[in-house]
Amino acid sequence: MKVWILKAFCFGALLVWIGAFWTATARAETPAQPIAVVVNQSVDITTLTPAQLRMIFAGRTQFWPDGSRIRVFVLPPKSDTHQYFCRQLLNIYPYQLERIWQRVVYSGQGEAPKAVDTAQAMQNIIEQTPGAIGYLQAPGQMNKNIRMITVGEPL
Repeated sequence: MKVWILKAFCFGALLVWIGAFWTATARAETPAQPIAVVVNQSVDITTLTPAQLRMIFAGRTQFWPDGSRIRVFVLPPKSDTHQYFCRQLLNIYPYQLERIWQRVVYSGQGEAPKAVDTAQAMQNIIEQTPGAIGYLQAPGQMNKNIRMITVGEPL
């Protein structure tokens, strides 16, 4: 009787360990390069706090300090870069961000960010759109009318 209980306990522990290992390996891959928040050259800021970035991407802040409209662009929700951006820079899950966008749109308080398919398309649209903000894996070479901004507490 005691041997059976011991075997059942060991089998259960093994299943828990396998489940934990599988869950850890099933997470989205982290990008090889860090994420860069990029803006159009017309945007006259160099630093955003994490809270300000979250407010912009949640649609709660819709204008830059100079009064111009913020245009938000995102990569597809299933992309590793988008998931990493949401989790690490916004500190929320991608599905939570989508729910926030739905709430903003359906309440008439704003519009959802425009999704672009590729990193190159993201660079192109941010370059062409005044007031635009988006994110990329830190690119080696960026288009001429976009620049990276720092996310962190101001010094």
